[in-house]
This record gives sequence, structure tokens and C-alpha cells, in this order.
Amino acid sequence: MLRAAKLTANAAPEPVKKGKTITVTGSLTRADWESHKDIGYGSQSVVLQFRRAGTTNYVNVKGIKSTGTGSLKTTVTAAIDGYYRFTYAGSATAGAVSATGDSIDVR
Repeated sequence: MLRAAKLTANAAPEPVKKGKTITVTGSLTRADWESHKDIGYGSQSVVLQFRRAGTTNYVNVKGIKSTGTGSLKTTVTAAIDGYYRFTYAGSATAGAVSATGDSIDVR
């Protein structure tokens, strides 16, 4: 049985000028059956994805690893309006999960 995993994503600043840097942060947690709480899930490979506004498919942008506490942080260059999210493929102990996309307004 796999532990439930949770993933968040926040892209900022909003709005952003085209060509400027966007920072996408988030966290990866998984259920701890002993404490009955979600705890940070460190050293896990996560993929940042982007979906252009008005479309339905996400494309991979880059891969990163979560910190020891499950924190995620990366930067990208603003180009067009859309949504950023992190996605996690899962492991032997935790299920796969994708964050809800966070919109970014590029001006």
C-alpha cells in the first residue's frame, strides 16, 4: 500500500513582464502513518510543467529535486500566459501526484 502524497505549486510574481524571471515554489509531502500527519518528502525528483492558457496539455519544463524537508524552488523565464505546476511520478512508498496549476499573467 502506497502512502498518499501531496504537492503544491505557486508561481510569482503576478503579473510579470515578458522576459523576466518567475520563481515557482512548492512542497512535496507524504502521509506519515505513525504521526497521522503529512511530512516533507525529501530528495525526490519532481518535474515542473507548463500549460499555455487556453489549452489542456502540460509539457515538461525541467526536473528538480525536493530539499530534505520537501521544499521545491526553481526559476523560469516568463514568455506567455499559462499555468505552472509540479508533478511527481511516485516511488516505492508514495503514490504519484500533480499539483493544481498556478496561473501566471505575462504582460
